[in-house]
Amino acid sequence: MRVRIQKRGLFPALFVAVVGTVLLYLASTVGLGAWHASQAAPQPGAGALPTVVENAPPSVPTTDEYGPVGGVSLVFAGTAVLDGLVGTLEHPWIAVSSRTGEYRAIDAPDLPAAGPAVMTTSHDGNLLAWATGDGVVVYDAVTGESRTVPAEAVDHVGGFSPDSSLLLVQGEELGIVDVGSGDVVATAEADEPVVGRAAWRADSSAVDFVVDDELTTLGVGDGDVSTQPTDIPEPASLAWSTNGDRLANLRQVDGVNRLFVSPLGDDGTLAEGEQVSTEGIALNRLIGFSGERTVAVAAYLLESGSVERILDIRLDNRPPSDLMTLPSPGENWVDTATLTIASDNLVAGSTEYDGQVWPWSYSSRLVACTLFALFLLGLYVTRRPRSSRR
Repeated sequence: MRVRIQKRGLFPALFVAVVGTVLLYLASTVGLGAWHASQAAPQPGAGALPTVVENAPPSVPTTDEYGPVGGVSLVFAGTAVLDGLVGTLEHPWIAVSSRTGEYRAIDAPDLPAAGPAVMTTSHDGNLLAWATGDGVVVYDAVTGESRTVPAEAVDHVGGFSPDSSLLLVQGEELGIVDVGSGDVVATAEADEPVVGRAAWRADSSAVDFVVDDELTTLGVGDGDVSTQPTDIPEPASLAWSTNGDRLANLRQVDGVNRLFVSPLGDDGTLAEGEQVSTEGIALNRLIGFSGERTVAVAAYLLESGSVERILDIRLDNRPPSDLMTLPSPGENWVDTATLTIASDNLVAGSTEYDGQVWPWSYSSRLVACTLFALFLLGLYVTRRPRSSRR
């Protein structure tokens, strides 16, 4: 009789343990995600870059779980982001908030595979855009909403215009798309992908790129294409200053990347470029102007070896300043070529955010909830009063 009573007492305990495990798991996943999403409304607008970009683990929270990230300071391609208990995000792209420094994986349709000139962000960090082959997805980082602009045969995206109303794209030709209406407002022939090295004018009136030793300008208003001779070689990447009076370019000289700046004359003619002193720096990529007289580049300092940084190069020959340290290729970092930075944040500089607290994966939470329930069940079984002998 005593044995039957003990078994009947164990079944309710097992039922309570299973139900408690399920409820605790839901609270630690769905409930915790809802709590995070309700803490603060996503903030638009420019903020600051993080001083250090961390190599994030696979347990980066997603925008589907925690809500929109708000204005972003930068976006880069990851390699593996967990989504739920058994899912993963295909081709994850990780955005960093410009206000809080929080990392969040973008959960949106048709995300591209990692590569250069496939993801871009607006100057203020409120919009992201990527090519899908048969269109362009424009994603609002503040609301989390996305829509597809039906631009045909687009394989790459360039920069947003400074006012965020236009987007440079490239498929069979170079095109400028109106983000609001989806209309292609200007096009130019381009046999090779030039979208990644083209530069918007500061007033959003035109885009410039170099082809066959000529600076080619594609106007927005009339769609006219004009050219002028230039000493800038074709593979060089370009960036206009914030007030539009000079053009920076990163080019190879004797197999080494060098930074040059060309002033723009009153007649619209670009003067010959002057090399900027970058002694002790191995330049990798031109990011853009971070002020009227400072240019941001991705580079290696010879004294620190393989650690890649975003540096502010001063045009007055003063020593450069360190904006941001980038991670080495690893678990959730592909390379600098996938990095896109909201340029308004370059002007604000960088800041140190609070240390990241990465969430547990869903499987880890399930294991923890199960172990906790088993512990309580064992405690109940070993400590409950024995039935009286009859």
